[in-house]
Amino acid sequence: MLRENRSRYDLVITSVNMPDMDAFKLLELVGLEMDLPVIMLSAHGHTKLVKKGITHGTCDYLLKPVCIDELKNIWQHVVRKKNLTSKITLMH
Repeated sequence: MLRENRSRYDLVITSVNMPDMDAFKLLELVGLEMDLPVIMLSAHGHTKLVKKGITHGTCDYLLKPVCIDELKNIWQHVVRKKNLTSKITLMH
């Protein structure tokens, strides 16, 4: 779904623990194929998991339950960055 519609998405929000694939594998695939920022969600704030997410390129790591304002702020930042990058690309 993401591959076919990549231009329609600003970011990917995923839980660290998923039934068929862990978030780190998803992060790798998204980074290689789509260049979209990824936000990881977890009920566990283990420092090791947070560091692993950051090391592997996650945009942010949030603890559940997530405050909607946190997500809105991150999304707005991502959109601003995407728009700025587009403008810079057009200038060159």
